[in-house]
Amino acid sequence: MTFWDTIDIDNCRKVLVIPNITNSANIEKDSFVDVIYNHINALKEYGDYYWHIILPEPVAKLNLDNVKQHIVQISGDMIHMRVTFPRKAITLLQELDYDVIYSHLPDWFMVKRYTDKPIIGYSHWWEMKTCNAEDRKNHQRNIVPELLGVLGMEVCYLNTQDQKNRVLNEAREWFTDEKIQQLDKILQVWNLGAPKDKIVESCPSHKDKIIVFNHRAAAYKGYPQFIELMKEYRKQRNDFIVWVPQLEGVPEESWIDNTKVPKHEYYERLQRCSVGVQMRQSNYGWSVAAVDCMMNGTAMVFQESDCYREIDPDGIFFKYKKDLFSVLNNLLDNIAFNNKHSLRSITRAKELCENEKIMFKTLSDELMP
Repeated sequence: MTFWDTIDIDNCRKVLVIPNITNSANIEKDSFVDVIYNHINALKEYGDYYWHIILPEPVAKLNLDNVKQHIVQISGDMIHMRVTFPRKAITLLQELDYDVIYSHLPDWFMVKRYTDKPIIGYSHWWEMKTCNAEDRKNHQRNIVPELLGVLGMEVCYLNTQDQKNRVLNEAREWFTDEKIQQLDKILQVWNLGAPKDKIVESCPSHKDKIIVFNHRAAAYKGYPQFIELMKEYRKQRNDFIVWVPQLEGVPEESWIDNTKVPKHEYYERLQRCSVGVQMRQSNYGWSVAAVDCMMNGTAMVFQESDCYREIDPDGIFFKYKKDLFSVLNNLLDNIAFNNKHSLRSITRAKELCENEKIMFKTLSDELMP
């Protein structure tokens, strides 16, 4: 029996979703697709929803009974995508039957111009000063349109308190104290969790000597600094490899492995890695990649940053390279030390899972008042 055999569509809460597509080359692996898929499944517990989702092309993962995909020409360039509002999106806003908008792209601030429906927001990215890394093409920040979009929302979720503080601080450059207070109320922190069914109960007691950097191999993720540190660390010992699954092209060093595997194999391989490293990132947001490691029992080492304390307050942090090298030696060589932190990663992932349940109930209350 399907969803539609038991529930009257007209009595569902109909949600129009505005996407934030950052991986147009492989949309099935886009982070937005993963997020909205998880949200759709989680919200089944709290009510009957029907989802209209704007997308640049069909997505197999979202071929669900309670989802209608609307194909709209959206630029595959991340910068153009944020500043170009498709004409067909205007038509959908005006003609579709929906009750509420769930926007993952506050940059499209003009949405409010074409609808009187409430807007609930979720922002994956903020164009702060720190985000203009050397490998990005944007020379003019887009934070003002983002904030204008937020001001038209009932609530807008973002992923860390550290990020919220920095966004509000930059907003003071353009907005009055009254608007800052309004933004402070609208912006709500949602520390992301881990899917319960993906959290392992245990992991191998003997790990391979693999250091994983499972984030995007980009400057805003700290990848250049990480590789320089690994080159220096290789001068001390050369019995490890570095796995960078999101690195494209041919690795610059023979000890860098960029093997790409399906999602289930990716999780299995993380379970065999000795340690994951999280460098400071310039957007001060959440790290899904770090949580991937933790829920698979991989010990994590974080470069000191307030936003990472929100992921794991009792985690392993470093400020100086000598401290990083010391803890890496321990995690690679000391089985008991590694097991302790691998199991603690799993415990923290379970705590994050419980927090996620609370946030989904909060989201449902906003979408279906």
